[in-house]
Amino acid sequence: MLPRIVIVDDHPLMCMAVRLVLERDGYEVVAECHTGADCVQTVRSLEPDLVILDLNIPKLDGFSVIERLRSSAIKTHILILTSSDSSHYAFRCLQAGASGFVCKDDKLEELSRAVKAVLAGYSYFHKRVTDLLIENAIASTKKPPSAFNSELSLLTDRELTVFGLLVKGMSNQEIGQTLMLSHKTVSTYKIRLMNKLNAPNMVELAKIAQRHDIATA
Repeated sequence: MLPRIVIVDDHPLMCMAVRLVLERDGYEVVAECHTGADCVQTVRSLEPDLVILDLNIPKLDGFSVIERLRSSAIKTHILILTSSDSSHYAFRCLQAGASGFVCKDDKLEELSRAVKAVLAGYSYFHKRVTDLLIENAIASTKKPPSAFNSELSLLTDRELTVFGLLVKGMSNQEIGQTLMLSHKTVSTYKIRLMNKLNAPNMVELAKIAQRHDIATA
């Protein structure tokens, strides 16, 4: 029986490219989802072997999807395929329970290798991410946190998601529509981010994003 895979991305061309790679490698794509809410419902219904998930999707962001799937009894593997090419995002995904992380800027052969590894029961992350996980675990009670536990470690997964969307230039209304949040809630997150990061304005937030290799608009 072929491994069964669900693709989750709100860009049809990306879904098509991923599907071509998977079918070429002998996998069965059982569904494509364009929102996080659809993904959760589809995975619960089909229980595929693997979900290939973008972080920046509407109606439940990627972190929320991981949380909901991991809180269920479903044993589906989760491989992140996203444009959020930052070790901070990869590290958070590892902590949240994802099995692998690939950037969309990588060659499609990287995705092919990641799928093969994850379906075989292995994790697929940049070595730097796994090294930092080990380093932080050892150092947590002995010395000040490493660079990974710097200012961004103060943020929750949802705050990190909002932060990434803000520095990409999205308005509060656009972020609210993407994450299914009210305009007021997004404003609250923005204030909380500025307080936690000691950033008085969006210019300073953008500087922090650049310092941590989080893409800005």
